[in-house]
Amino acid sequence: MRRLTRRQQISAAALAVLALLFISLDFAGGSLGGARGGATGALGSLYRGTDSILGPVRRFVQGVPDVGGNRREIAQLKQRNAELQRELTGSAVDTATAKKLDALQLRADTSHWKLMPARVIATGPGSGFQWTVTVDVGRREHVLVGQTVTDGVGLVGRVVRVYSSTSVVLLVADPASGVGVRDTRSGELLLAAGAGTHGMTASPVDDRSDLRTDDVLVTGPTGKTTFSAGVEVGVITSVHTAAGGVVSAIVRPTATQTGLDLVGIILQTPRNTTRPALTPDSAR
Repeated sequence: MRRLTRRQQISAAALAVLALLFISLDFAGGSLGGARGGATGALGSLYRGTDSILGPVRRFVQGVPDVGGNRREIAQLKQRNAELQRELTGSAVDTATAKKLDALQLRADTSHWKLMPARVIATGPGSGFQWTVTVDVGRREHVLVGQTVTDGVGLVGRVVRVYSSTSVVLLVADPASGVGVRDTRSGELLLAAGAGTHGMTASPVDDRSDLRTDDVLVTGPTGKTTFSAGVEVGVITSVHTAAGGVVSAIVRPTATQTGLDLVGIILQTPRNTTRPALTPDSAR
């Protein structure tokens, strides 16, 4: 490789010094803006020459002061995004609650029940049972042991404990739970019992009953069950006949047993309460 002459070495060193000078002027910004303008005016071509060589370095150095600002902007954007996510979640919860209240109101309208809306605040086991939930209404709202609980569509269970401001509800899926039901297709009476994670089982009162899959079971008739009559309990998913001719069915509960939130307690003795009950008149 050919060695540079002393004159060429001096010229290269001078260019490097000028390049660093221009970088410093750019980096200083407004305070030395006039000096930079004068220098680039007098040595414009030389500035452009050094910029083409050391421009990337200069631009990197210029960007260093913005790193902190960019981090702050990113942090602010993340915070705002989290806030929007919470707002969306809250909106979704409000919408879901409104839909559930509408379902309870519709059920009250069509069945002429008085429903006490209640929020599930805890899940079981409790009170000696495996499948229970605790709701935020109790004795002061005149809730009574034995009252039927619905989600507006299907049977949730019945009240088994009442305290001042809370109540414990035994879910229909609990193995200790039993409910008299009627097959809406055939009119046959059955006894449905909780089966935990498997939902429910049902046995007909008459072994000669004609049970079929997709048959819908409801509580009742009145006098044959301790539950309010006409509440949908579940749908038969399979029918089995044992060797002795005993018929049984597997039932999928209509009301969810693991995702309960807002429910309604069917009041047996409506009175003035601290929380307005849902009635057909309340929608007018």
